[in-house]
Amino acid sequence: MTGNPDCMATLDGIPGVHKRIFLAALGALLALLLAAPLAASSDWSLAKDRKGIQLYTRPVAGSPFEEVKATTIIHAPIERVIAVFGDGATCAKWRGNCKSSRILRQPQEHERYIHMVLDLPWPLSDRDMVLRSLSNVDETSKTATVDIVSVEGEYPEQKYVRANTRAHYSMELLEPGKIALTYIVHVDLGGDLSPGIINPELASSTFDEIRRLVELAEG
Repeated sequence: MTGNPDCMATLDGIPGVHKRIFLAALGALLALLLAAPLAASSDWSLAKDRKGIQLYTRPVAGSPFEEVKATTIIHAPIERVIAVFGDGATCAKWRGNCKSSRILRQPQEHERYIHMVLDLPWPLSDRDMVLRSLSNVDETSKTATVDIVSVEGEYPEQKYVRANTRAHYSMELLEPGKIALTYIVHVDLGGDLSPGIINPELASSTFDEIRRLVELAEG
């Protein structure tokens, strides 16, 4: 755990309403995605390091598509970060390719199902995905985590190419107004897209979204 323990804020200090929104917002942080294991035997390779954002990639066993990880520090109050994340009911402003997003159902506070449509540039067809997110807050480590996976049977296929996902991210509250974000996702948009097209763009596209997220949060 980093940060000064004497000035460490705890999630218990967040008002109940904000904490509930926080859990919901965590479940709504989504990206371009793939249904495949989020694990690889190889080490991460640094692909981009700019403006305080580090982007890493690595191959995934059994998949031609690489996995990407982003890490950064956000200097903003937790309430501001929550607002920027959004709640999944609409597209968050930091999402560059989100066409629409809505909550299908929320069985419990830390679990929700979301349908999202991705607006891809011509000549690519738009994609959609159906996601289940599980949020968890560890009061001891001051860390909130979210695990995201695509699901079947929650929403019928539409006119879009159906994409799938398995992703993970965490937010560590280092001190008031200072949050460490780690974001990991394995990407495949479905259809017949070549990994030779997707893999070289992973670091840049992820960097652009995380940069927008930071800029909006920090104002």
